[in-house]
Order: sequence, then C-alpha cells, then structure tokens
Amino acid sequence: MAPPTPEPAVVSYGTRASTTRVVRRGPHLFHWHRTPGVTTVKPAGPPPPPVLRHLTGQPAENAVRFAVPRVAGPPSRDPARPRQEPPDVVYELPDSVSIGWHMLAGAAVPRQYTDVVSRVGRAVRTLHQGPAPLAPHRPVPWLGGLCDWLSRRPDALSERLVRRLGAGRCALLARWAEEASAVADTVVLGTLSPGVIVVDARDRTAHVLVGAEAGHGAPALDVGAFAEALSTSVDVALAGAHHDPEQLDYPSLWQAFDSGYGPGRPGEAAVRRAALLRRVHRLRAMSGHIGDNAFLQVQIDRLPALVEQQGGPLIPAPRDGAGAWER
Repeated sequence: MAPPTPEPAVVSYGTRASTTRVVRRGPHLFHWHRTPGVTTVKPAGPPPPPVLRHLTGQPAENAVRFAVPRVAGPPSRDPARPRQEPPDVVYELPDSVSIGWHMLAGAAVPRQYTDVVSRVGRAVRTLHQGPAPLAPHRPVPWLGGLCDWLSRRPDALSERLVRRLGAGRCALLARWAEEASAVADTVVLGTLSPGVIVVDARDRTAHVLVGAEAGHGAPALDVGAFAEALSTSVDVALAGAHHDPEQLDYPSLWQAFDSGYGPGRPGEAAVRRAALLRRVHRLRAMSGHIGDNAFLQVQIDRLPALVEQQGGPLIPAPRDGAGAWER
C-alpha cells in the first residue's frame, strides 16, 4: 500500500538547518510542521520536561500565550537521519506566518504590532519573575554551545573570527559567554524575535513559539536576543525591497517591548552583552546552514566595533525623540 500523500502546504521554507511546512486546518488554525536538518547549531524539539511543565502552567495573561510544540508521531525511519536526531514537531497556531514574515514581506509595518509586542514584554517579565522549576544547572543550549565553540574554535568560521577580531577581543567574548552561562536562576525562552510571534487576527492574541532552546538562564538573554533580532531585521529589510522609513521602524517595537517589560528590566550592560553574544551565535548558525555570503561578511566586519562597544550599537539609542540603531 502506498504511503499517504502529504497534505499541501500553504507555506513551506527551510535551510539545511530545518524545514517548516504549514498546513491549513481551519479558518484560523494552522499546523506548523518542523523537521530538523543536519547542520543546525541549535536544539530542536520540545523544551526540557521541567521547563515545558512550567511554560504550560503560565497564565495566558495580557492575551499572550506560550506556544509549545507536540512531537509529530513516531521517530523518522529515514536512514539518512541519525537515531539521536530530535523528532519532528508540530505547532498549532492561528496564522500561517509570523509577524516577522509579514513585516519583511511588506504586508505590515512594525508600528502595527507595537500593542502586541508590549504585551509580549509584560508576559516575558512575568515568566522571568516567576519561580524556576528545579533542574540541573545548565545554560540555555545556544549559550552553552557558543561557550564551547569560542573555547575550542573547531571550524573555519571560528578561526576567521580570530583573525578579524584578534585574540584580545575573542578572549572578551569567551569571558562574557562564560559569565552569562553561570547565571541560571530563572526560566528563559532562549530565543525571542518577531519570527517567533504569531498573532491571531480575530483578537490580537500573541502566540510566542517556544522550543528546545528554552531553559534556565539570566533574563538579559531574552531581552538581548530580542534587541539583536530587531537589529538584524533592519539589516535584512535594508537589503530587500521593503525599506521605506515606516517599514524600517523596528525601534518602535523595541520601545514597545521595553515599555511592556517595565520596571525590573535587566541592566543595560548585561543586555548589550547578551545581544552581542546572540549576534555571534547568529553568524555561527548562518555560516552552518547558508554558507558564506555578502551579508555574513558585512556582519563579521562589524564585530570588532561591536565588541569594543560591548554590544551597544545593537540596542536602539534615543535619537531625535525616537529610537534608532546606530549604523
């Protein structure tokens, strides 16, 4: 008997790191099927069980929900995929794409989502301030992997960074990564960007995708990751077709997130360094699943200045009454 034909996807995209197929299940219900690839430097699958239980127990306050995936059936029988490889997962979401996709495609502008991102900021603060479940101490996976990578320098990209940054700056990065990984007193999402926020058009509820990158760490990791992701969105938009001023107004999302997070936001120095570490992680991932390209080279060339300024240019700075990234 022939295997069933896969249902047609309304959206499908991927790299060597992972593939996403989105299947419509109803007017406002989409299943996002994610399959891990062979070059990814980040974990795939659901969060660790203690963190998963903690996230699913969070109140759906401020119309924000943490969306955790379910494992998609039995392990793959594809002989090309190692047995230890994480399983495919499925997210159930109210839209076929994220707000990041809508903005970069020119279908929306950042200011249309300031209310959503402000509520996400409040929900993330609530998560950070809650008691963390007991679990073995380990940094969030991306940071642990970065610490190891900076220490061992196992590949061509790491050696390329040494040549571009110099030994002193590389040592600073390694030290900051180790210091950040030593703090594991709360649950953090591990990654936060417009690309993991999906909005229900009916009531503006935000669904924040959470996966195996969640774990224990310092709140600055999530805040810095969001700032770095917005900065990268500006760079991607500038290189694309949709870069009118209102389409580049990602600083408005940073201001909304910062306002929503409110009092108790992690200190500026910690956030700046977290954003810088996240940028280095992004370049490592990009090199692995896309390869060398002009965009990667530009980002590498900016790293010496970013290290010298401890990540400061990745955080929007007040300018003429509005937030702006230094360029």
